[in-house]
Amino acid sequence: MGLKKYEEQKVETKEPTEVPEVVEEETPLELDENQQDIANDINKKRDEYLAFTKKQKRINYIITGVDALVLIGALIMVVLGSKDTSMANVYIGVGFGIMILVLVATYISSHYMKKNLMSKAQVYIDYMYNSINRYIYDDKRVIDLEIKPREQMDPSFFMKGHFYKDLVGAKSRNFNFFKFKQCGVSVADLAGNTKIKGKLSPKFLGRFYSINAPIKTDGKVTLFQLKGGKLSVPLDDVDELKLVEGTDKYCIYTNDPNYKNYLNSKVISEIAKFKITNTLIDVIISISDNLISLGIDYSDEFMNIPVDSNFSFKDTEVSKKDLNKVLNVLELLVK
Repeated sequence: MGLKKYEEQKVETKEPTEVPEVVEEETPLELDENQQDIANDINKKRDEYLAFTKKQKRINYIITGVDALVLIGALIMVVLGSKDTSMANVYIGVGFGIMILVLVATYISSHYMKKNLMSKAQVYIDYMYNSINRYIYDDKRVIDLEIKPREQMDPSFFMKGHFYKDLVGAKSRNFNFFKFKQCGVSVADLAGNTKIKGKLSPKFLGRFYSINAPIKTDGKVTLFQLKGGKLSVPLDDVDELKLVEGTDKYCIYTNDPNYKNYLNSKVISEIAKFKITNTLIDVIISISDNLISLGIDYSDEFMNIPVDSNFSFKDTEVSKKDLNKVLNVLELLVK
């Protein structure tokens, strides 16, 4: 995430909603039997993947050593054979032939091993996402859940949110789909990228929801951001919008004079129940005709797939609580 801070803006606000301070005590998570089983099973798959990678590394070391010995032998053959004028061409030809065969064999074996590693990693990732998503989305309001860890969300879903300028695309993983009040909800872990000095840099990195909702705005767009700290990137695709509410906790941009018909004080108070922490960076929402876009911007550490360290259930529990907050917001927005 870019290290970009908010610039304070003095604006005439339209009776901004008082946002209460959210206080959540940090208490150690005591796992119940189901949660412990999920964590243990995921870590077992992780251990299997790590054991496989170690085995592949040992095999690779052996192959590399053998290749080095064969190449040295072939080089010696070429050097010594070149001194025998009658057989020089034969020795040189055989020596270089062996070198080429070794290099080709090394390339093929390296490609095969890389493919095996990726395949084994995908087995672990699929198992992890299937396990935690069944837990996270276990909510009576979530209907017909489809878990598709290998699929990506259509990048246009994020672009339609109207959040940021100069985006060059969006990459995603952990795609899921479900119905909420008969609305189609697509959700994925997503990075909305821009380019800085030729390199991709995310303006948004977190969990993104795209909801096809029966909401009418007559072609108008309303953006909301629950402000965060130094890692929070302010909304900037706002040239055609007006800052109608701005406090130290949130801001609203819109070109809809009737935005309070849907983004009212009750909805804002519900959104404000998200607590900005070192993990949760900010929350962004876009409302337009038949579409609600909602993004929870998380830290890099939260979004990483656990490989070098054990899987911890803490982040999964955070995701479940945040989903509940998302659904509570949608309860108010989707009539």
